Amino acid sequence: MPMSCDPIATRGRHLNHVAWLYDPLVEKLSFGREERFREKTLAWMALRPGQRVLDVGCGTGSLTLRIAEHLAGTGEVWGIDAAPRMIAIARRKAAKRGVAAQFAAQVAERLRFADATFDVAVNSMFTHHVDRELKLAAFCEMRRVLRSGGLLVTADLHRPRRRWAWLLGWTSRWLLRQPELEDNLQGRLPAIMAKAGFTDIVEREQVYGLVSFFTARKR
Repeated sequence: MPMSCDPIATRGRHLNHVAWLYDPLVEKLSFGREERFREKTLAWMALRPGQRVLDVGCGTGSLTLRIAEHLAGTGEVWGIDAAPRMIAIARRKAAKRGVAAQFAAQVAERLRFADATFDVAVNSMFTHHVDRELKLAAFCEMRRVLRSGGLLVTADLHRPRRRWAWLLGWTSRWLLRQPELEDNLQGRLPAIMAKAGFTDIVEREQVYGLVSFFTARKR
């Protein structure tokens, strides 16, 4: 049966309606730095052969495919997103590149994977699209599907540390009418991850004065 193009019911924001524009738009908005950003994310994941990895809010699968290529056919890689059109694009990209990554239309707050399935869970530029309740639910689900000792990597907007970044972040919040940004801009992500049960939460790096990389563990 063909996959429906309708987004899965969720209170969180999705980009199903602009899936066709997503890749070229991200490339332009990042001023050609998207690949470097993906490489930084991969570096903090510290992947090992044979690991099982989940990419939450994978969009068109750019990071998911890089993970699969890094693992070089070992282990297992899944990317999930609430926007089926994003997933369709990700599958086409995987087929074109001959990469063994798997994709599914799912919402982060209700993952359809068994407990303790993955070694690593990553989310990149995802949390600022969902409100605080859904952020917590998504992190709880990521913790549930991680094995004991499993690694969480989060890359997203966080408390700005440069004046221009502060202006950009808060202007975006009001112009885009996106209150979901506030938790990120106010620096609440670590507390939300802790409430979900993660430990060893560390902000590893911030780039552009606005985007931070966090690692955490399931104990």
